[in-house]
Amino acid sequence: MARLEESRISGPGNGKVMYIPPMEPWGARFFAAAFRSIGYDARALTEDATTLAMGLKNTGGGECVPCPSTTGALLAAMERDGVDPDQVIFFMPTACGPCRFGQYAKLNRMIFARKGWDNVQIMSPSAENAYEGIDTDARMLLYHALVTSDIMRKFVHRVRPYEIDKGSVENTVEHYTVKMEEAFSAGDKKSVEKCVADCARDLQALPRYTAARPLVGVVGEIYVRCDPFLNNDVCRRIEELGGEAWLAPISEWIFYTNYLRHLLVKEQERGPKAIIERARIWLETRYFFNRIEHNYYDLASPVLDDRHEHPIDLVLEEGMRYLPWQFEGEAVLTLGRAALFVKKDGAKAIVNASPMFCMPGTITTSIFPQMEKELGVPVICNFYDGSGDPNMSLVPVMHYVAEPFRRGQASERKKKAAGTQRIPHRVTRAMLRESE
Repeated sequence: MARLEESRISGPGNGKVMYIPPMEPWGARFFAAAFRSIGYDARALTEDATTLAMGLKNTGGGECVPCPSTTGALLAAMERDGVDPDQVIFFMPTACGPCRFGQYAKLNRMIFARKGWDNVQIMSPSAENAYEGIDTDARMLLYHALVTSDIMRKFVHRVRPYEIDKGSVENTVEHYTVKMEEAFSAGDKKSVEKCVADCARDLQALPRYTAARPLVGVVGEIYVRCDPFLNNDVCRRIEELGGEAWLAPISEWIFYTNYLRHLLVKEQERGPKAIIERARIWLETRYFFNRIEHNYYDLASPVLDDRHEHPIDLVLEEGMRYLPWQFEGEAVLTLGRAALFVKKDGAKAIVNASPMFCMPGTITTSIFPQMEKELGVPVICNFYDGSGDPNMSLVPVMHYVAEPFRRGQASERKKKAAGTQRIPHRVTRAMLRESE
């Protein structure tokens, strides 16, 4: 049965104002644009210390930090925009499993009621059915928005650490982000595809350093790991300390919820209906989700040729070495993707980002010492609550893993400088050896 919120507001938006939580910079903007294509006045929320404080004031204090962050961002936006609460829809997906995220929408309703906003609606599609409560056409467009947000973020993380002209990568990506917002607002997937291909072309043409940086895999609770405001911009901090970040994508969660349905049907149901349902899930994954993802990665070539994701069944296979799949949520994904970052992608360190009090984060933090010994790389487990600077824990680890890069970059700069002075190759090498 569809949830009440879904059945009540699925379909055309009819001009209602929809607010999108700021979980991920590109994802929120693309989702808002996609919803505008079906008639919503959709707006991506923004967050800062003031909105977080407002959220903390209106919540109980024991919630993990995405709850007060999203709540405060919405309350601030409604007060700023002066929108009639009767015309507001808050997009707040939910999930099952051992996590308080599934209670966010319920808590939001209580907060709205205290303010007299009983008619604020919540669009709350669920992970229980892989978010099928949203209309099919909208769901398809939203998946395009989700995958392209992963692509644009990967563009930045793949090229920015090596840029010679500071700001060139972010300026290029922002230029195409605006174009993609316009395309999503028009429901024009062909223009979105062209923007991805053109962005890859322009990024590939930017001058870059070639000395390889150590790769750092970033895993953890999906909201905090993707939200640079809440995680103190952990990926940029990795870059500042000499590394290159590879952040586990949002699309991982969609593949996981879809595959989880397959496992549940296999375990709990029998007969022809179960076989048909498993076949339907397999076909949907292979010919819809996988096909779209592969198409965008092809368009992102050659920039992201070495940044493709692994199949979700392989991620779960690695994670289930430590946890059963029946323990639903990010924990098994965090462990599995961390293992693949090291075994398949060559990561030299792992960062596990979680909100304070996060149960999946606490469980993975207790298991990672064992994985450190098995994988032979350091794992930094950071918990975030909107205060302090947890990323200080990266400094000693990155100093160790980035030292070879620093030597390589220094050597590259010397060679470039020597080349501009037209010094013979043999003399240049001698000078470099002497200077080192």
